[in-house]
Amino acid sequence: MSYEAIELELALEDAPSPVVSAAVHAPVRQSGPAVLLTPGAGGSYDGAPLTGLADVLASLGCTVVRANLPHHQLGRRAPRAESSVPGYRAVLAAARAQVAPQASWVAGGKSYGGRVATLAAVDDALEVAGLILHGYPLHPPGKPDQLRVDHWHRIPIPVLFLQGTRDPFGSAHELEEHLTKLPRRATLLAVEGGDHTLDVAGVHAPDGVRRPAAEVLERSAEPIATWLRVLADS
Repeated sequence: MSYEAIELELALEDAPSPVVSAAVHAPVRQSGPAVLLTPGAGGSYDGAPLTGLADVLASLGCTVVRANLPHHQLGRRAPRAESSVPGYRAVLAAARAQVAPQASWVAGGKSYGGRVATLAAVDDALEVAGLILHGYPLHPPGKPDQLRVDHWHRIPIPVLFLQGTRDPFGSAHELEEHLTKLPRRATLLAVEGGDHTLDVAGVHAPDGVRRPAAEVLERSAEPIATWLRVLADS
């Protein structure tokens, strides 16, 4: 089921861009946390990866905000992930204030957007209940020795990973080796044959059937719902 999203602009404080473009997916019945999702380095808030995940989360009762980071809004190349942390925090603060000021929040994003969320969440600086990461960029493609996990031991909240087994930025199997670095519960939803977007080519699918990312995400709704329920009880 696709949820119609309401477009809006989030007004930021102390950020390179005074506003960022965003959209809100409102559930039929609110029963989960509010969620902020930001895109990959060269992506956009209205790209298919974020829209597909936002639809699934809205179907599970979450109000979802998908939003650009300041560099997306300004049409600039993505800076080092650490440099985007203040912008991520500003976007989350604006989403809280403008969309759901009383809600419990979960943060996350696609690839670079998710990595920035993990950096922003260090030492509980985001004050969110958990993180949802779509295709975490564990390392640059072809450079498995350049891991991006040094800060993980400082993330004090549960994390959900949606990761393909054929992701060149770090397969689900590679990622699994490092989950013990996270001090709280880490849940990995491994997509067999999935690439960095979670698309599954027929040649790599267990049953030989090609599945686009949107279908993969829909099939992941039940385990995502389980993660959200456990998060609410923790």
